[in-house]
Amino acid sequence: MLLPGLASHIGEFGTVLPALARRNEVLALDLPGQGGSPALPAPLRPDVGALTDAVERELDRQGVAVPQVLGVSLGGRIALELARRHRAASVVAIAPTGPVTPPVRAYQAAMLVNARLMTGALAPVAGPLLRFAVPRTAVLGFLRARGWRTPADEAAALVREFATTEDFWRLLRYAVLPEATLDYRAVDCPVIIAQGTHDVLAASQSAWLAALVPGARFRLLPVAGHSSIADVPDRILGLVTEAARAAAHR
Repeated sequence: MLLPGLASHIGEFGTVLPALARRNEVLALDLPGQGGSPALPAPLRPDVGALTDAVERELDRQGVAVPQVLGVSLGGRIALELARRHRAASVVAIAPTGPVTPPVRAYQAAMLVNARLMTGALAPVAGPLLRFAVPRTAVLGFLRARGWRTPADEAAALVREFATTEDFWRLLRYAVLPEATLDYRAVDCPVIIAQGTHDVLAASQSAWLAALVPGARFRLLPVAGHSSIADVPDRILGLVTEAARAAAHR
């Protein structure tokens, strides 16, 4: 199962999806309030718990019990929550949101708000602009260290999604910014937490989460950004294989 990050959609996994689909059946879900998924009803706060509840309901509807999960950023945090609820066979979480100091959280908020404003301005011209490697690399810099590796159509779709995500502000307020250090001692499946060496958003939160999750393995992704799927696709596929093998030998 694939879970994208804040203001993203399942197209975030475009560079690894064909290889994953050759190995197993793949379920890719847009989180509530972004991509093709409707937002949670207004009285309900879209925090990590409520978003995970929604993902669980979709798993139940699809008849999926305990999938192997690959999540990015907010999707990675939800993947860890699924593991805590015993709804994951294995987890690979790329730069999952997690505990940081208030100054770092303020920095992250500023980065995300600036990215929303920037992508909003660029969305109308994203198609023609991002056909070229230099602007593509510059525009995707807050997400990817090697933006030129992202296909032009995927880059344009990512920019448009970040600019237009229906529930961006509520998701930022309730799912990303609040500090919620959970008790992960119930996690009993293989977990790999990874972060790019050139991640300008995650700071130390991935390493903190790796320390909180029993038995979690922490991996650095060389020359990779926050959403590092297209930066190092072979490395991401290797992590998924590593986690799946660990689960098979339990």
